[in-house]
Amino acid sequence: MKNKKVTVESMISFIKEEKNLLKPLIIKKVDNIRSEILIEAALKDDAEIFRFAVGIKSSNTPAIVQHAAFQAKERAFYDMNPLIIVPYLSPERLGELENAGVSGVDLCGNGVIIVPERIYVFRSGQPNLYPQSRPLNNPYKGRSANVARLLLIKPQFDSLKSLQKALADAGERMVISQVSKAVQALADDLVVTKKEGVIRLTDPSKLLDMLASEWKNPVIRSQQAVRLKGGINSLSALSKEPLLKWAVTGTSSVLEYTVFSESGPVMVAVTDIKSALKQVEWSPEPIKNFADAFFIETDEPGFFFASVVDKFGIRRAGIVQTFIELANGDARQQEAADDLREKILRGLANDK
Repeated sequence: MKNKKVTVESMISFIKEEKNLLKPLIIKKVDNIRSEILIEAALKDDAEIFRFAVGIKSSNTPAIVQHAAFQAKERAFYDMNPLIIVPYLSPERLGELENAGVSGVDLCGNGVIIVPERIYVFRSGQPNLYPQSRPLNNPYKGRSANVARLLLIKPQFDSLKSLQKALADAGERMVISQVSKAVQALADDLVVTKKEGVIRLTDPSKLLDMLASEWKNPVIRSQQAVRLKGGINSLSALSKEPLLKWAVTGTSSVLEYTVFSESGPVMVAVTDIKSALKQVEWSPEPIKNFADAFFIETDEPGFFFASVVDKFGIRRAGIVQTFIELANGDARQQEAADDLREKILRGLANDK
């Protein structure tokens, strides 16, 4: 089945043909009764039979794994043990199953088998042979990631419409179907819940980790180090151009949120560098570290989303974007990111 499209039917066929459940357990019998899978397995040269009530799914998002484990527990009775089978189980998912007392195996050779007071087998580290595509772009990257960023600012919305409006107010216009798909992807990862229309952030720590880990240095189309005749405060003039998106990057906005010693030019992200430079009086600076500002032209939406305008009219990166950039920086920046992380989580806790 390697690298082929996985369906429940193909997985059932695979299980029936497979000799090993998870070494050293050998499959003795597979019954498929009214869509319920029952497996009997034993140790080699051992007469004792271990019976498993199986929840089988062709996908392995955190939410689906959790639901499959619940179903397996519901079906297990008498001498049955709950077991789930999915295409792939990460170490994190295996740990969750172990804590729940549910066995689980995948099609890649990973798994945990738990028979209380009789058997414990844990095997991990095999690569994922069945990477899944999402119904939209990665919800932690690009425009979709701005849904995640917004939930770290305001953790609950009463409807998709109210979330859509808040996104627009923060600088990201998305059609309702895009918002819905992003929210669903986050729900599949057990980051948010959706109940009776209410969308609520439930795991902000995981969400911060995912946004930081998925952040990659953006494509820079053009760049320019400059001296500004009016100094840094003259950057406020960039807002005179209505079609221009701009903001000081997170790495240059740290002092808005925590104590940090920084040097060098202020980094400014813009969607059109020629249009931006028309709004200010400037001269080129050949040595970057001597410049007042360093402009980068990019379409990365995270730079411009939920920016904060300071008392001088300068658009600064929001605290979430600042955290994301610092978390991908050097050791000093990562230490500052830890401070921002705690500040974000405290703010969310106070918002409950």
